[in-house]
Amino acid sequence: MKDFFCCLRGGSSSQVNEQEPPANNEEEEPPANNEDEDVLDVGAGVTFPWREIVVGTQNFEETRSLGKGKFGEVFRCDFPRINQVGAAKIHDHANRAGNIEFLAEMRVFGEAYHPNVINLIGKSFGEHKSAIVYEFMPNGSLHHHLFANARPSPGLRQETQVLDWGTRMGIAVGVAEALVHLHTGVKEIHRDVKVANILLDENLAPKLSDFGLAMQIIRNEEGDETPREINLIKGSRGYVAPETEEHMLVSTKSDVYSYGVFLLVLFTGREAYDLPKPRGKMNITDWLMPIWGRKEYLPLVIDTALGYNFPVDALHSLFFATRMCIDAQALARPSMAFVENMIREAASYPVTELIPVIERRHSIGHAVTELLPVIERRHSI
Repeated sequence: MKDFFCCLRGGSSSQVNEQEPPANNEEEEPPANNEDEDVLDVGAGVTFPWREIVVGTQNFEETRSLGKGKFGEVFRCDFPRINQVGAAKIHDHANRAGNIEFLAEMRVFGEAYHPNVINLIGKSFGEHKSAIVYEFMPNGSLHHHLFANARPSPGLRQETQVLDWGTRMGIAVGVAEALVHLHTGVKEIHRDVKVANILLDENLAPKLSDFGLAMQIIRNEEGDETPREINLIKGSRGYVAPETEEHMLVSTKSDVYSYGVFLLVLFTGREAYDLPKPRGKMNITDWLMPIWGRKEYLPLVIDTALGYNFPVDALHSLFFATRMCIDAQALARPSMAFVENMIREAASYPVTELIPVIERRHSIGHAVTELLPVIERRHSI
């Protein structure tokens, strides 16, 4: 693997040293832009010298951390020579699983150019570590804005925002577009669609990120997709499709399932898997099971941060699409292209204020009272 990284950066491992910033904490003056050893156009993005990553992150200063994943930590990284701020995901070569993730991300980034996919700025190869550098998203991850108890990232400076219905629908459509592009254009399975992997730009537009678990789609002689077998279940609890948990199979339909769970999290404000909840209600899909056939009660489970400002018809369309996405049978789920059209339709409804449930109790009657203990409604009536 070490030889592979050496080949990628175009030289032996001894040519690039992991340098510390100067002892006086002053950043060394970057060399001129025309020096090939400093910025090389190799594959997707540019290749930065490792010392530029060290200096740009202030020697991986904790206050510049944007988050930590299974295979590496992400830091805010300044590149004054190109007048740009990036997010550098640091990978240790000793982590074999991380090596595979690194290669998967580089493969996907070679083709995944889309407005709703995170852009690659470049990469860097050190003696013992490497970095993938993405565009910096000032509003961080979607998870950061949905959950008040989410630990803030030291490297982020923006405050969390309450996302209204229109913003959430825009995010839902954007993520659907990104997955359609990934499945039909890049021909890859993401395998880890979740709110934490959706980053938001300055306008709260979504960017799909983290392609470390991505796998290429394979098809049989008839052109039909063939599910791929895996040796180890990866992904995030609550988002993993049943066929993956039970039979170790993944496909684009696994992404469709994860997207359905993503929609539930986005519009209910509840985690996909909530350990403190009682058994049988930890998974968001199980928690919502009692109301799937009772659409008149859907407003009861919507994120309270939305208030009553959402169109009921859109809510019904949204949950109908979601229910199709999370079908237990993979073959029964629609394609992401079909789902995208359904979400676009739901997004087309104008936002209206729903009559508060507290004023509708006479029409719902005792059924609501009976249902509340089951769905653990967080509104107060």
